[in-house]
Amino acid sequence: MESFLHGIASVTIILMLTATGWFCGAKGWMNAQSKAFISKFLLSMAVPCMCIYGLRSNLTREMLASSPAMVAAPFLCNALNFTCAFGLSKLLCLPRRQSGVFVVMCGLSNAMFIGYAMCTELFGSECAPYVILYYLASTCFTQTIAMWLIRRSADNEGGGAAQALKFLRSPTVIGLVVGFTLVLLDVTPPSFVMSYLRYMNNVVSPLALLLTGYIIYEMGWDKLRLNRTLAVMMAFRFLFAPGVYTLLCAVFGIGGLARSTFIVEASMPVVTQTVVAAAQYGADEQLAAEGAALTTLASFLVIPVLMLLL
Repeated sequence: MESFLHGIASVTIILMLTATGWFCGAKGWMNAQSKAFISKFLLSMAVPCMCIYGLRSNLTREMLASSPAMVAAPFLCNALNFTCAFGLSKLLCLPRRQSGVFVVMCGLSNAMFIGYAMCTELFGSECAPYVILYYLASTCFTQTIAMWLIRRSADNEGGGAAQALKFLRSPTVIGLVVGFTLVLLDVTPPSFVMSYLRYMNNVVSPLALLLTGYIIYEMGWDKLRLNRTLAVMMAFRFLFAPGVYTLLCAVFGIGGLARSTFIVEASMPVVTQTVVAAAQYGADEQLAAEGAALTTLASFLVIPVLMLLL
């Protein structure tokens, strides 16, 4: 019961911050330009700094060497989720414009904008290395397989190997590489650099939740319609995906904080980049927007229940 009440309190805080973003949108204080700035600032500056700070502050070379399974598990789980979701899309006989969007919504969770905030609120800053390990795998799948599937849904070409590997030049991946390098070399930046990284780390959660709230406002309540496709996707996202992580954590012997963090991350809503990519490439943007909004709202009910089971 204590875990359940803690989950309720944590979700309430996250919900209040998300509602603040919605309120700012409704009042006209946030607009498309604000959304573009916050998104660019987070992904290009704040999140890379968070990756460096979180890895160097909470992860050690000995921890990586002693448990390579923690690095491999998120990649394997994402691969299993994508494979099962692809098979499910064939069983549902989805139209081409929806199939790739459906697979991506099932296979990937919002590991950073909502997942990081939720995990740090539930477990404290000690969970940061495990969030980043999860996010590393999620980013790789998002920028390669996910983008290819969405382009394919829109009757576009996959974009070639050069386009698929474009994620290697992204600031987030560069931040991950720098952070892992510092951990492996056991090098700590000067104190003033670490202080700067800490301040940047601290702005990620509130800004990301404000952005999430604005995105929900931008989508509009009138667009939220629960149909068969979305119902199956939500069951996959909130039941099957965390179930896969629970099973693989047991197989790999991953327990404690790492296990809890991975399972909570796997239970997060649809990654918002699905909506952006669907609109950009001409896939079913409406399905992506509805899925992102519905799973974001549903997660506030799912997490307290999940805390009872962890």
